[in-house]
Amino acid sequence: MKVYAGYDFYSYNYNGVKIKPEDFDAAALHATQYIKHITLGRSDGYDGDELKYATCEIAEVYAELFVLRSGNEIKSENTDGYSVSYVTQGRDGESREDLFMRRAYAIANKWLSLTGLLYRGICR
Repeated sequence: MKVYAGYDFYSYNYNGVKIKPEDFDAAALHATQYIKHITLGRSDGYDGDELKYATCEIAEVYAELFVLRSGNEIKSENTDGYSVSYVTQGRDGESREDLFMRRAYAIANKWLSLTGLLYRGICR
């Protein structure tokens, strides 16, 4: 499968620093597959940089949620009754996968909305 952006593009053009080189290929592969899915495969025939930028940003979201798995940031803590609240990006009851899909689509929409790749109607 053709991955839409490589680590060189990620680090030099996108100026990405969140994903280590050894983790980038897996994250970019998942980002590519997501983009391919929402564009109904039309992204394979597109060669614009918007596709590469979208891949890089979605790869960061994927890495953040599934690869890096950094510790949760504490939002508040009560030691008397031992209650801890953590900062979350998701909505209550939202799975990691659902959070990824929501954030990834917003990114794809930002980068790809003017390319025609997200169009789901009939072209005449």
